[in-house]
Amino acid sequence: MRPPLDPRTRIARKARRCRLAGVLFLAIAALAAATIPLAGLWPAPRIHCGEQGCSRTSAPAELFDTEDAARLSRSPADLRRLDAYVARGPVRLALAGIELIDVGPFAILMAAVGLALRRLGGPPTDAFARALPWLRRATIAAILWAIAQPLSDALRQMLLYRGTSWGPHWILPLDVNAIVPPLLLAIAAYATVGALESGLQAQRDLDDFV
Repeated sequence: MRPPLDPRTRIARKARRCRLAGVLFLAIAALAAATIPLAGLWPAPRIHCGEQGCSRTSAPAELFDTEDAARLSRSPADLRRLDAYVARGPVRLALAGIELIDVGPFAILMAAVGLALRRLGGPPTDAFARALPWLRRATIAAILWAIAQPLSDALRQMLLYRGTSWGPHWILPLDVNAIVPPLLLAIAAYATVGALESGLQAQRDLDDFV
């Protein structure tokens, strides 16, 4: 039976795990941010590998929902029209901008959580106090992300409809099941962090008074 670990050793191990988890979240944030220009340079990427090696193609039809993508697949003329439309520079730039709306808050969320974990894995003195501001930023990003996802999906569809024979469409992102649950969870997390910050400030004021 192993002897119990020294408390300082346990604390050091937990701090190291926090720092490693922080690096993981920061790496996810960097990968998410990298998809923003990729959405404009290479919309709906596909990679095919076979005996002749690997090749990459773009499939803009896959940016539509399942029903519209199936409808497009039955119309070769619409597929060619869409490919020509998506190849235009302004459209590629718009796709990258929509991806920024979609992925930007998520990347900020992951980065803020990663930096909070790094703070928690630092010197024990005031580690929690230094992590809380980053957790608050993470909850704000989570609120924005809950709103941005359905909004960006609608914007992407409206942009791409212009490249088909169906013509422009207006889409209102009113899917309550997709918006409300993550939004409520993000608001609850924001309120919790705010309460923790208030409690920490009250404890500091009490320590100063004593």
